[in-house]
Amino acid sequence: MAVLKRLEEKFGDRPVSELVYEDGNAKVVRFYLRGGQEIKPHTSPSSVFITVLKGKVAFYAPQGELEAEAGSTVFYEPNEPHGFKALEDAVLEAVITPKPSVKPPAL
Repeated sequence: MAVLKRLEEKFGDRPVSELVYEDGNAKVVRFYLRGGQEIKPHTSPSSVFITVLKGKVAFYAPQGELEAEAGSTVFYEPNEPHGFKALEDAVLEAVITPKPSVKPPAL
């Protein structure tokens, strides 16, 4: 079944994330950041593909910051630290695969 999710800008006082789609194989998350806002470096056990849909950002990477604008995609390997800072208002979309599994609660 086809699912259509239109781009609706949802900027806020801090970065906004929106779950676009999720199934047993992958997760798609959209991020809305005002210029100067950031998603601090973190890791994921999955591969992460992040595409800039609008604006300009600096991606954090082991080799330093990578500046990218609309139409650019960055790929991070599993467990590779990743994050980004908006250099101007920006919208990004991350495809995370395989979908990270939910950790069981600690006993």
